[in-house]
Amino acid sequence: MNRCRAAVVAGVAVVPLAVVPAMAGSSGLGVPARSQVLIPVDPQAVLPLHGATVDSLNWAGYAVAPPVGKTVTAVATSYVVPTAGALPPGFSATWTGIGGYSTSDLIQAGTEQSSLPDNPLSGPQYSAWYEMLPAASTPLTNCSGDPACTVNPGDTMTVSITNAGVNRWTIDETDVGHWTWSKTVTYRSSGSSAEWIQEAPTVGVQTLLANDGTVTIGPGNTFTLDGGSAQTIAAGNPVQIVLSPAPGVLNEATPSPLGSDGDTFNVCSYSQSCPAPTG
Repeated sequence: MNRCRAAVVAGVAVVPLAVVPAMAGSSGLGVPARSQVLIPVDPQAVLPLHGATVDSLNWAGYAVAPPVGKTVTAVATSYVVPTAGALPPGFSATWTGIGGYSTSDLIQAGTEQSSLPDNPLSGPQYSAWYEMLPAASTPLTNCSGDPACTVNPGDTMTVSITNAGVNRWTIDETDVGHWTWSKTVTYRSSGSSAEWIQEAPTVGVQTLLANDGTVTIGPGNTFTLDGGSAQTIAAGNPVQIVLSPAPGVLNEATPSPLGSDGDTFNVCSYSQSCPAPTG
């Protein structure tokens, strides 16, 4: 993978000219934005499974690994779709999923926010999708209430992925007050982790994160083990993941501590710190 990143000068991210054409023309070339498994800054590091912090090239948020002998069988989230800021121009994906933290499988669903469209005059672009690695992401279509599955900044999204039998999963997405969508798919998942993530996705190359400001992810961030009761992130002794292009460089995204409910958290774009949600 080409891990091109922006240079950071005096706290301002600058997209290299060599990267901009590859990203700006990607949709026109038929290369969709897609998520990837966790890419650690240190590829030689052994990933911790509980109660630690990991620096990543593409993810920011939280991951929970189940105890030995257990598997994740459901995950859920809610969040408000952020506004993709113009500076720096880039892409972001907000999603929840199962797998991908320490394994190569990942089933996930959420939204994408882009401030680098094919046509700069059209402004930021937003869409809802699901993805099952190694396949590319699939845009949602034929949503109940809005066949186009339109997504706008400020919309409240709820997303859940639930085991529906051997290698079968039901994905539910709702743009609250606008549309609903559900699909049962076939996928072999390890059930090795649950995640709630703000990501800089791949669009031909590893992209720069769109400046989404502060994104509140939750409430309702839960995971389920082996078909049991839903649990909060805090109950899983989670790993916190920081999106950092390199040690000592301004973070592209920093997750906050969990809120008092044990599941809600903020992700702050282009900030070294991030306050926990209040209330």
